[in-house]
Amino acid sequence: MLPCALLTVHTVLLASLTGVPLADAVLRPSWFALLYWFFRGIGRRYADLRGLPMRWIESGFLVLAAGFATSSAIALLGLAAQSPALQQLQVVCERGAFFLLGLTLIAFGLMSWLPTVLESHRLLRQRFAWTHGRLQDAEHARSRMEARLVEADRLGLLGELAAGVAHDLRNPLAIIRGTADSLGRRARSADEVKEHIEVLRRSIDRADKTITALIDLGRPPRAGARSTAIDTVVRDVLALVLVESRRLQLTISSPRTTGAIVRGDRALLQQTLLNLVLNAMQASRAGDTIAVRTRCHPALGAVAIAVDDRGCGLPENVRRQLFTPFFTTKPDGTGLGLLSCRRIALEMGGRLGITPRRRGGARALLLLPLASTPQPERQPLGAPR
Repeated sequence: MLPCALLTVHTVLLASLTGVPLADAVLRPSWFALLYWFFRGIGRRYADLRGLPMRWIESGFLVLAAGFATSSAIALLGLAAQSPALQQLQVVCERGAFFLLGLTLIAFGLMSWLPTVLESHRLLRQRFAWTHGRLQDAEHARSRMEARLVEADRLGLLGELAAGVAHDLRNPLAIIRGTADSLGRRARSADEVKEHIEVLRRSIDRADKTITALIDLGRPPRAGARSTAIDTVVRDVLALVLVESRRLQLTISSPRTTGAIVRGDRALLQQTLLNLVLNAMQASRAGDTIAVRTRCHPALGAVAIAVDDRGCGLPENVRRQLFTPFFTTKPDGTGLGLLSCRRIALEMGGRLGITPRRRGGARALLLLPLASTPQPERQPLGAPR
């Protein structure tokens, strides 16, 4: 940094004081001396630059510095007027043999570097081509490995689903078989037959519920998804659970209108939100309040739908397995509802998360990307349509 700064200052001074005898006598030899110092320092710092070409360049600047220093000494001491030989020496140093020798050494050093530079460039291109080929091979290997990992995950999930299906269907089938055997052992009264039929019906409903949840989980995305108003979906879901919330003595707070519009299937979004609200209701006790809140974030391009309950919360062991197929804490649950909700959220480009609340209970947070944000509707969410 210091040699560069000094060279810059000397260059500016030479350009501005050209023609001033004293300035020329001092600045010209010091400028070439700085160039000699600069190149000598570079040669010492970088081992790859050491060699004959660098020595020629250093020698050229040293000859120029010595020549102009000699010429400056002759001019400052006024010796040129006393001796024709010294006057001729001054010319030789500034424009003659000394000057040309310095330039020749510098040019010869630079020209000697060209083959080395070209060879380095060729080796660099070869190395780059080799490295690029290796990177492509590594990328292909990584892609193949990722495909194998995805296939392994699919096989693992398939095995897990098969085990869960076998477990969830074996229990109701065993109950159905035991009940049928019991009916066939002896004659039963009308009340006993009715009781047995009710057991059969409940077991069949449980098996049907498991199969339906599996079908919903594997159902492909619906084509032709249209714009859906979040406020309308929330209003419809709250209307669906109104009677059940009264039966369970629960209060569901209505969110404010946002006017948010998302791109997605209305029925699937309604199914997702209904599942989250029912989960909150099942986790709550009589007298509790379930808060459903919607908030639009135009800066993030998303709308957030939060469903808060004041139930027993989420223990760590339960939280780790929330989206595991067939994991459930409900006596009659299938363990596929939350997994289906998350799949629908991902298909719409959003996210679903469930976290414990500090004051007890849990929060289900559904984030969906905005399609547009029109003016909010004036109709309150709690009003019937």
